[in-house]
Amino acid sequence: MKRVSLLIVIAAALAVVFLGCSKGHESTKSAGDLTITLSVARYPLVKSDNTLTVKVTDAAGAAMTDGAVNVRYYMPPMAGMAPMDFNTQATLKGNGYAFSANIPMEGGWKVEITVARPGKPAAMATFNVDAR
Repeated sequence: MKRVSLLIVIAAALAVVFLGCSKGHESTKSAGDLTITLSVARYPLVKSDNTLTVKVTDAAGAAMTDGAVNVRYYMPPMAGMAPMDFNTQATLKGNGYAFSANIPMEGGWKVEITVARPGKPAAMATFNVDAR
């Protein structure tokens, strides 16, 4: 009886750990007259390819689909470690933008989103994400 109870407790703990790790993540920041939302279906990010999405809305809440969304993701510099800094451009997918980030190392990462719009100043927001 004790052995069965112990197995149930262990199975429940593992389910919490693994299911908790695959939960999505969303973060929103203001950048000038825009709102930029970064989301990912599986969080924390994994050491490998990750697909992230960016939604950009104006002050009225309308989705921006006529600009360019450039992405820089990087691990903040650490002593004795080579810089890890990557750039990509997100592609338009419906009312948002998507990009792939190949994360080579576990730890804290920053995702810098720059939105360029015709005839308007660029807007930028930086997000903190974790990888395991």
